[in-house]
Amino acid sequence: MKLWTEDDVRSRLTLPQVIDSLEAVLSHEAAGSAWNLDKTMTTWPDGEARGSAHALGALDRDADLAIFKTWVNTPAGASALMTVFTAGDGATLGVAEAGAAGALRTAAISGVATRLMADPDADELAVLGAGRQALRQVEAVAAVRPLRRVRLWNRTTDRAHTLAEQVRDELGLEVVVAGSVDEATRDAPVVTLVTRAAEPFLRPEHLAHGAHLNAVGAILPGYAEFDPALLRESALTVVDSEGNARRGSRELREFFGPADDADWGAVRRLCDVVAGKAERPSGARVTVFKGMGMGLSDLAVARLIVGGPR
Repeated sequence: MKLWTEDDVRSRLTLPQVIDSLEAVLSHEAAGSAWNLDKTMTTWPDGEARGSAHALGALDRDADLAIFKTWVNTPAGASALMTVFTAGDGATLGVAEAGAAGALRTAAISGVATRLMADPDADELAVLGAGRQALRQVEAVAAVRPLRRVRLWNRTTDRAHTLAEQVRDELGLEVVVAGSVDEATRDAPVVTLVTRAAEPFLRPEHLAHGAHLNAVGAILPGYAEFDPALLRESALTVVDSEGNARRGSRELREFFGPADDADWGAVRRLCDVVAGKAERPSGARVTVFKGMGMGLSDLAVARLIVGGPR
């Protein structure tokens, strides 16, 4: 049994590789040979914020892999582990420290969604949020669209300026720090939300006609980044996992309804978009991807860690 450290993950994998691996795994899901084990979680008060503990998994028969991931996220820090098995005989292949892997898979899902859902001519990105996931989110969109400029906004301006320096130094992109949400998003063809906002701050009027929205930050049931009314204007609303979104997305639950029998017929899975069963409509007002995190995203990383695509 192997142990893959954070340094092993960082040195072996690139984000474009993970984006391609995830798209392949999603094609397996669309074909019915891969599926998620739905997330379970608990939360607790931690000062003015909250701590959370999570577990999820996935199986991919085509890749001959099964994975389980567990993690704890607190205001003071976070850690995660992923256990990797073969699906055919149940052998334990190893355990990976999953902090770097988690950042890669969270960014990769935005990369896949942007590749398939954003305007093909999109060349500018607005990122709202400057936490530890934000740099990878910029890198993911830059991997699938030729960005000429990135706009950043964060509630704490100093953190936005720190992120701007990282984007310039590590990705070589032109960056501006915006003073408001409106300034950051005005006319931006791609907008990514990656915050832990307790209340929605992005409104429908903030998004330009034709914009694509990646909302990947608020994954706890009590949190929300965008006004659910925005979904009324969405020509294509996509989730990574409908089960996880039904349980944990406050924005979608408030708009479509929380009950198991609520009509979520307008919501499509990202694997459906990968398989060509849903696509960006011509002249779309906006498109929305809501990422909650799912086991198949982690499995796409594990597929590369264990020695390349299987």
